[in-house]
Amino acid sequence: MQPLPNLTRIVFWEPCTSPHKADFLSALASQAPNIEFIYCADTQLSNERKAQGWVVNTSANYCTIVAPSKEDIEQLVSDQPNRTLHIFSGIRWVHCIVAALTLVKKYKAHFAIMSEPRVREGWRGTLRFAQSWLTEGWLRRNTAFVLAIGKNGPPWFSSVGYRNESIFPFAYFIDPPVSHELADKLSPTTDQPIQIGYVGRLVKMKGLFDLVAAVAKLGASVQLNIVGTGSDENSLKDTCKELQINTQFLGVLPIHDVGIFMEKMNVIVLASTSSDDGWGVVISEALMSGTAVIATPCVGASILLDEQLFGRCVPANSPETIANAIKELQDSGAFTIDACKKRQQLAIALLSADAGAKHLLEIIKWKFGTGIRPAPFYKTENSHK
Repeated sequence: MQPLPNLTRIVFWEPCTSPHKADFLSALASQAPNIEFIYCADTQLSNERKAQGWVVNTSANYCTIVAPSKEDIEQLVSDQPNRTLHIFSGIRWVHCIVAALTLVKKYKAHFAIMSEPRVREGWRGTLRFAQSWLTEGWLRRNTAFVLAIGKNGPPWFSSVGYRNESIFPFAYFIDPPVSHELADKLSPTTDQPIQIGYVGRLVKMKGLFDLVAAVAKLGASVQLNIVGTGSDENSLKDTCKELQINTQFLGVLPIHDVGIFMEKMNVIVLASTSSDDGWGVVISEALMSGTAVIATPCVGASILLDEQLFGRCVPANSPETIANAIKELQDSGAFTIDACKKRQQLAIALLSADAGAKHLLEIIKWKFGTGIRPAPFYKTENSHK
């Protein structure tokens, strides 16, 4: 990657440390060694995540600051404002982000926004929409660009007045699974049911009852495997028992075991009924494990599903369509080892931390240098033909 004109430092402002964001920053720093990268987080990774085996790998190729003081924030923003780009993961509620944005305005520093869409459903969504229109005027006029996470990110930012030219579809780019072997992935046969997986909170909004109803329609030819816990867990178990479907409830798994689980599934389903699923990292993890996915348009990562190799996008609240999509994937050969290998290869090319870092640097070169405006990250020369 050529040096980025005029920029010597990029600061990421985050609510908390995250292993996925740490991997992304490490990839950025490797690809742009002439730029100083700083990872500034309001808090550490939660104890709950640590207990699940999540680890934030601090890298020597970028600087990490957690819980910055008022003086730290002032120094980061006031020092060389014309040669620094600040990228904010959100614009509200988080202390260090709010404080830094105030100083960015004061010192007229360069900044960009990286964010999921706000939830638009219901009366609260209407209030959020009005709040964005009424309070984000300065941000709309001055942001260098917006990295809008997921399928619903670009429409949200466009709807509240951000310039379309400044909006780029974006994702949570993560490191691929440690193992790229697919030996444990079994193609369904008459003796081996389709392995259907779900990973996440066990709440109605995730479309789990629609998924259970879909599995009931498919009968003994499938097995449902559920990872996670949540407020609707007991009700979900009762429904599975009542419908007499083949289900495993595996509880909360350590992060390493989630990766192993993904590799053994034929398809992961995320049938959310609310746009609160801004991306859905489990979909990225599944695809980079070679596993097909089914998701509703409410899920941000459904932006990938125009690519038929990856899976299918289905309407929300439609168990029959989920069942039909699973059968269609099987009939099309999507669960064969050959298809899984192709899916994994393409997913890594599009969704890995290295791929995301390259894409962001291309956007920055377009804005601050002489580079051309890049195509959306999911529409590249690497796409499946």
